[in-house]
Amino acid sequence: METYSIANRYLSVKIKQSGAELASIQSIPEGIEYMWEADPQYWGRHSSILFPIVGKVFENNYQIDGRVYALNQHGFARNMPFQVLEQSESSISLVLEHSEESLRVYPYRFRFIARYTVKDRTVSIQYQVENIDQQMIYFSVGAHPAFRVPLKAGEKRADYSLVFEKQETAVRHLIEQGYRTGQTESVLLAEKEIPIQDNLFEKDALIFKDLVSDQISLSNSSGKKIWTFSFNDFPYLGIWSKNATSPFVCIEPWFGVADKMGGYTNFKQKEGVLHLEKGEKFACEHKLYIH
Repeated sequence: METYSIANRYLSVKIKQSGAELASIQSIPEGIEYMWEADPQYWGRHSSILFPIVGKVFENNYQIDGRVYALNQHGFARNMPFQVLEQSESSISLVLEHSEESLRVYPYRFRFIARYTVKDRTVSIQYQVENIDQQMIYFSVGAHPAFRVPLKAGEKRADYSLVFEKQETAVRHLIEQGYRTGQTESVLLAEKEIPIQDNLFEKDALIFKDLVSDQISLSNSSGKKIWTFSFNDFPYLGIWSKNATSPFVCIEPWFGVADKMGGYTNFKQKEGVLHLEKGEKFACEHKLYIH
């Protein structure tokens, strides 16, 4: 499948047709690549779009109006070819619409647009979901971008920290086998910084809900900010890496969250699920600013 490029004098960005996946953000003056290279030894993706679910539904099954559907973790959008709607030097929009294949696992007619824009040192990513069905539709949506950490030879991942914009008193919502257990664990107590220690992801992803911050930054051992990730209005934020040695960190803004252990008898009542009336649209945006 195709790979598309957009750029300005500061940044060069690549997006794959498959899954409309953001595959590269490279600074032109310094030649630094910020996105994870999708090495399958660790994690074979760059930046998955999560739709129409975030995380796992219990035992990969869920119910709508009494009918059971099978759907794998994070949904199908990340595995499907998108088509280009429009493209300029610094922006591209790609679209995915329902199909016979999607209707077998998700019973709604939709239009999903992923729009990438480069302006100065910022990459903006906007998702838009449109209900083109004759009924209300239900869905979740999120992003799963992976960033190279460390960035330079001779560095360790533990040389870096994640720093929130504001002081947070926050708990992580614990998961086992991909499902929320209902238990929490304190992570921050009137603090901003999360050092990326080797054991940080021993209990899987850090899942936060209703943070006061709208931004999180990657900082090196000298305290210099490398990039700042903005996730305004997203109710959930996941932070994840595969294991103690994986040289990447994912920052994941979500409208939606994985199933609780045991699942839900009705997908429409699942925590975090959004709905749209016929003809309505939903849009969300996250951004990456390179310092």
